[in-house]
Amino acid sequence: MILFFCSPVALLLSGCNRGEETVLDEYETNRNLCLESFATSAGGVLSLRVNQPDNIFTLVHISDAHLSPWSSNNHFTRPANLTEAVRFANDPELKVHALVATGDHISNSPATTRTKAFSYMEAFAKALYTQNTVPTFASTGNHDANLLNREHPEYALGRADIFSLVTYRTNYPVHSPVGQNYYYADLADPMGGTVRIIALDVIDQEGTAYDVQHYATFSQRQIDWFCHTALKEDMTDKHRVIVLVHFPLSTTSPDLRVFSTDEYLYSWNMIPEIVEAFRSRNDWKQTYRNRRNASDTLAVDVSFRNARGDFVCYLGGHIHTYMHYEVDGFRNLNPALPRQIMIIANNMSPSEKNEKSPIKRAAGLRNNTFNVYAIDTRERTVYIHFFGATAWYYLDLLHQNQVIALNY
Repeated sequence: MILFFCSPVALLLSGCNRGEETVLDEYETNRNLCLESFATSAGGVLSLRVNQPDNIFTLVHISDAHLSPWSSNNHFTRPANLTEAVRFANDPELKVHALVATGDHISNSPATTRTKAFSYMEAFAKALYTQNTVPTFASTGNHDANLLNREHPEYALGRADIFSLVTYRTNYPVHSPVGQNYYYADLADPMGGTVRIIALDVIDQEGTAYDVQHYATFSQRQIDWFCHTALKEDMTDKHRVIVLVHFPLSTTSPDLRVFSTDEYLYSWNMIPEIVEAFRSRNDWKQTYRNRRNASDTLAVDVSFRNARGDFVCYLGGHIHTYMHYEVDGFRNLNPALPRQIMIIANNMSPSEKNEKSPIKRAAGLRNNTFNVYAIDTRERTVYIHFFGATAWYYLDLLHQNQVIALNY
């Protein structure tokens, strides 16, 4: 990991008139702060401004929108923060190539009926895709299944519901088995080649047998697809892979475990071990036992000896704070490779804040927050920038704008 420390934003004035004083509104202030971090990193070549060369893949990452009647600034009838993120991604002066949402699109309580959850999810999809021309991809989160009330499994949103409400509305061609909420999409990389975004479905089960409100669940069909299709089909040496998965992946760091514990029904090492076999061009054969049902297992048997392409990172959410870290705690098939990277986006609604998070949330400039990445596929580096509360957290902490660069 490399940290670049750049000059602070010098100008927060101009914009709409308030008497003799001209002050930017909250959106414009946060927008310009994010733009400033791009303009000052790596000699300006990573700028989002339209007068800069369009030479780097830029992605907006939102997570945990949590639309509901109680989510501040993301009430399902007025999802202001979600709408603001879509506005940013579609700003004609910016160069955003993709927008991703990594789960927990809605919030729920034990009293949230299927009808209510359906309306929250419908509102999420409407806000995400209406007047949105940027290729946009949404993966599932645990709250999206609405299975908090185990005494009323009929409240749940099933696979077909989420497909019809969200996945079916995806505004860019995706490749997936019919009716499934996992898929991949290929986008042109302005540096040449292709960026492949793989969206995993962490609530993938038939019926309501497992508690997907609290544990990430995959079907055998999805794991087979991930191994034999998503990481292989039509891949070239110039493919760069980004995986969307809501739950954080394995770590042995005590500091990180304050926020992230193992919530994978079939082991949080499974996905990293598959990806490691892909990265190291190796075979992988393993059986993963369901921690709640010993007779239920998932089997992985795949060879990546002839695989092509390069893995960039995982993007996720769930823990309601910003974080990036190196995934560990699993067998490393090739120690010469850099460690796998996981990047977490902060939650969008301040009322859903994780109390352990050091990032302050408040009305105004610290209300919303999401991540923006510039991915340099030639230098194999991800530059991380922020909109809103997380950006101001770094300004307060360091008294200067911070640009984070991760080598993959």
